Amino acid sequence: MTKREAALILGVREREVAEKIREAHRRVMVANHPDSGGSHYLATKINEAKDVLIGRRSGSGSAL
Repeated sequence: MTKREAALILGVREREVAEKIREAHRRVMVANHPDSGGSHYLATKINEAKDVLIGRRSGSGSAL
């Protein structure tokens, strides 16, 4: 996943501060969490997007 894709998933800018990324992640995850009727695939991609933007992952590869 690229930083651009991650930013589009979370609805933030690519170079947003970590706190804004976490807020966006929480908002999107609440709406798509598997326990609330969302899919596991979407939850995985939302988590991956947060990790890519915060810098925990390299930005390449796919979860599935």
